[in-house]
Amino acid sequence: MKKNKQVLVVGAGLAGSTIARVLADNKIEVKILEKRSHIAGNSFDFINSNNERIHKYGPHLLHCNKNSKALSFLNRFTEWISYEHRVRALLSDGRTTPLPINQITLEDIFNKKFCNEIEVKEFLDSIRNTNLLPSNTDELFECSVGEKLSNIFFRPYTRKMWGIEPNKLSISIGARLPVRTNKDTRYFTDEFQALPKDGYTKMVCNMIDHPLIEVCLNKNFEKGMEKDFDHSFLCVPIDKYFGYKYGMLPYRSILFENRLENTNDQKVAVINFTDNSKYTRKTQWSLLPNSPKKLNKNKTITYEIPCSMDLNPEEYYYPINTKDSNAIFKKYKFLAKNIKNISFCGRTGLFKYIDMIPAVDIHLRMAHKFVNNL
Repeated sequence: MKKNKQVLVVGAGLAGSTIARVLADNKIEVKILEKRSHIAGNSFDFINSNNERIHKYGPHLLHCNKNSKALSFLNRFTEWISYEHRVRALLSDGRTTPLPINQITLEDIFNKKFCNEIEVKEFLDSIRNTNLLPSNTDELFECSVGEKLSNIFFRPYTRKMWGIEPNKLSISIGARLPVRTNKDTRYFTDEFQALPKDGYTKMVCNMIDHPLIEVCLNKNFEKGMEKDFDHSFLCVPIDKYFGYKYGMLPYRSILFENRLENTNDQKVAVINFTDNSKYTRKTQWSLLPNSPKKLNKNKTITYEIPCSMDLNPEEYYYPINTKDSNAIFKKYKFLAKNIKNISFCGRTGLFKYIDMIPAVDIHLRMAHKFVNNL
């Protein structure tokens, strides 16, 4: 292996920083280009003037198996504070109820009481369409929980979130939220659930704190830069790189509305809206355990407004996976395979929404494969 092997990584988020650290640990020089003014990508957090830790791009939750290789990797760069995330949905009558749907949710909506999980399952079977073999997200809703619950919890939220009808969305999108027959109100059931003690930004800062890693902020990637390096890992929109040859891949973005409110604490950190307003959810940051004690009674509540990319250019959040968009991506993926010195990564390079631990896991494998092939 050449001593002067140099690699370009575009994007200082979790994906790019994971790759950069693995390469640097293997004596490879890495240059990271980041278009934003900060590292950590969409997991960037900071302490505001009210001494609250804010996730600038919406709440990021880390959850996995205790034996996860990704977790073992991240353990090198942070200590953890245990946190089991909970979400409640705001109903039309002002009450809130747990999400994902569970026994308590069903009791709240249908004004019933169940003695055990068998009764809950039997009731669910009586209201859902058990004869339907789902082929899209909307059919999955109907098959899993029936019309009434779909119309309350899923369809309005999904239309706002994705900007299209649920029956146009891949079934994988609807499958992200489980339905439970017990009283477990946790959003995730993984055995390890925690937040970095000093935040995600500090964690990522520690990841890329290496003498062989150079970070350039406020630096846009331009096609052609990759020619100066032995290999490039590009967390960039794959369709943009290829000049939108087969058309643009669709994404949803999010606008954030921060309000300083003097109200009672929310029951949980995140409340989902089930109405037809423009908001999907709101987050009270002071309820997260790695947020310091706020300076006064006021608290920052962040409201999320999903939007088209036109309203928030260059801020990619959620790939819209439909039959048509996935077909377009396959064409770009084929083009990418013919380029030896480039690997596309991250959500825009892979056209895939990736949770935090899977993001680390995928890019650990990608980086180790590169090192092993040298």
